[in-house]
Amino acid sequence: MNLEVKSMVSIFMDRYASQILLGTSARPKGIRELSREYNIPVTVCYRRIKKLVEIGLLQEEKIGKRVKYKSKIEDFNAVMDFENNTLRITMVADGERYDAETNIL
Repeated sequence: MNLEVKSMVSIFMDRYASQILLGTSARPKGIRELSREYNIPVTVCYRRIKKLVEIGLLQEEKIGKRVKYKSKIEDFNAVMDFENNTLRITMVADGERYDAETNIL
């Protein structure tokens, strides 16, 4: 997984993507379950899930005939340092640590 800071920020600032990642952190859930739980239209939920699977933040799990999804994120931290004008993001996903830093302005 090779995410740039801009990609990470846009994913976590997206309400639906964040809800899906949070909602699947404890146990796998299906599209309809996530849609009902977070009031996300099914088509929007499907598109976000597809994107999150493609970039490696969400994994598919076949349970019987159904497909459910589970977040690979184990830890996420973002710190804005106004004195140095930087945004630092640290994430642990699928057992690997990712660090990224960028200027705020």
